[in-house]
Amino acid sequence: MQFSLARWLLVPAVFLGGLLGCAGGSDDELLVFAATSLTDSLAEIGPAFERESGAQVAVSFGGSQLLAQQIVRGAPADVFIAAGVFPMDLLEQDGLLSSAPEPILRNELVLVTRPDLLAESLRVLLEPGVERVAVADPDLAPAGRYARESLKSLGIWDDISEKLIKGSDVRATLTYVETGNADAAVVYRTDAVTADGVEIYDIVPPDSHSPIIYPAAIVERSESQALAAKFLAYLTGDTAQAIFRSHGFEPADP
Repeated sequence: MQFSLARWLLVPAVFLGGLLGCAGGSDDELLVFAATSLTDSLAEIGPAFERESGAQVAVSFGGSQLLAQQIVRGAPADVFIAAGVFPMDLLEQDGLLSSAPEPILRNELVLVTRPDLLAESLRVLLEPGVERVAVADPDLAPAGRYARESLKSLGIWDDISEKLIKGSDVRATLTYVETGNADAAVVYRTDAVTADGVEIYDIVPPDSHSPIIYPAAIVERSESQALAAKFLAYLTGDTAQAIFRSHGFEPADP
């Protein structure tokens, strides 16, 4: 089985059984597990890397913690790019990484609401007119952990517990507001700007949650270690970083 970004193979994180044993079989194939919030960026970076390296790359997108759990259970990833340090910690503790996680990007949280909802602070979520609030599931995606940290630090989380709708990842969470199934959501800025028919409010205090850092690392069982190292180096190079910035990300080191 070959992976080609000419077709840009996107493998759901929950459907990896058929891929077991298929990745990392040569030095010109790479399987990357990446946070859903990187979808648009990697759709450009992957083909650019292919043109430069001559390699073939496939990417499986999903909630970072769900992806980490897939790797623990034996999924054949070569490179893992997470939207937070928590999933990387899980793999490090189990000795499943062959390289130290390298911070490559930063992101921010914003509040996204239906078009008619005006918000001056996150306390708008307490109002009776806000009946459903979407966040990524903290057990599946770091975006949910960051949102929970922020809302807890502001004394809001417990009070809106009955309003919460949890998405499997940040894009699914954003879709709840886009489709009218939620009145508001706390998501990454980079995903919010891709949405239609919503309002975006930059009102989440940065000091109300942990820094949003995206680390990348090579998976220990990968049989394409050299190619994986080349891809990691590419992610921090000028071409990839320019693409990340065009999608709203910032370098890990400002």
